[in-house]
Amino acid sequence: MITTFLQKMICSFLILCSTLYQSQTLTVQGIAKDSLGRMGMAISVNDTLRKFRDKAFKDKNWDGYDQLVNNKVFSTYPDSAGNYSITAKPTDTLYFYKRKYITQKYKVADIIKHNIKVFLKPMPCVSINKCNQETPSKLYIFVGKKMKVTTVDTSKYCEDIVDSEYKGEYKIEQELGDHYPSSEITFNAFDHISKFEYDFRNYDNVLTFIGEYCGDLIQMKYQFFPVYKTVDGRWATPVDTYMEGYYKSENNQPTAITFDQSIYFNLPGTGSGSDEQITQLKQFKFPEKYYRIENGKVIPIAGRYVEDSVKLWKATYRQK
Repeated sequence: MITTFLQKMICSFLILCSTLYQSQTLTVQGIAKDSLGRMGMAISVNDTLRKFRDKAFKDKNWDGYDQLVNNKVFSTYPDSAGNYSITAKPTDTLYFYKRKYITQKYKVADIIKHNIKVFLKPMPCVSINKCNQETPSKLYIFVGKKMKVTTVDTSKYCEDIVDSEYKGEYKIEQELGDHYPSSEITFNAFDHISKFEYDFRNYDNVLTFIGEYCGDLIQMKYQFFPVYKTVDGRWATPVDTYMEGYYKSENNQPTAITFDQSIYFNLPGTGSGSDEQITQLKQFKFPEKYYRIENGKVIPIAGRYVEDSVKLWKATYRQK
């Protein structure tokens, strides 16, 4: 009986010690480098940084994530020699990650017990095709109807890319440049955090400019006009007052155009901005000579037919 009682006491004591050990916070020290011994690695307790980063992307709120990055309770970075130190529980998991490298993770208890040193390996990657061609072999200028635009995974590239890359699939409605031997075209486009109205993906129909470089079809960066049907079935683009100062338009002024009656834009700021702000918006972005405003709707009454927009583009783009 006594032996059994002692065994139970010892067992309970060991369980208690184990529980206390697992719940206590320890200082974990170790070595973490990439395969070339370079800096730039992040270490996170229980993958906290990635989880909050994904939430920040979803909610479009970076305040909490920015604070977390600088919170040493959840994350840290190795020094130039690869040494790191962070507090965590034995049951926690440390994540070691770096862009374009394969993430590794280890239980804190295992790191301490086995003195694990971390060496990240690079992800398999694809090198970008190098093309030194400055002038395109072909220049396809056309009105295109969007069929599909998809985001290209740029993390697969060995090189760092600051732009977002997209693959656009369009039906050619009207050609105004070199002839493309199909009614449908697929091209790549690059963009760097453009505002909504200057992101070609946000329009159903665009007049755009696609160059052929080393066999690849690439949209001339940021070069497109949103286009809409007129009552006589032609394609035209309303006036962008901001871009009027960019284009060489002295000899190519907007003209009166009757767009299809279904074409209108909602007046931004209605209900939220002050009367003065809305008045300034109307004067600058939607002046009376280019737009008519009725019941909160902005109706274009002037613009350029696509043929004139192409002339405008050529006069400006080739002077840069």
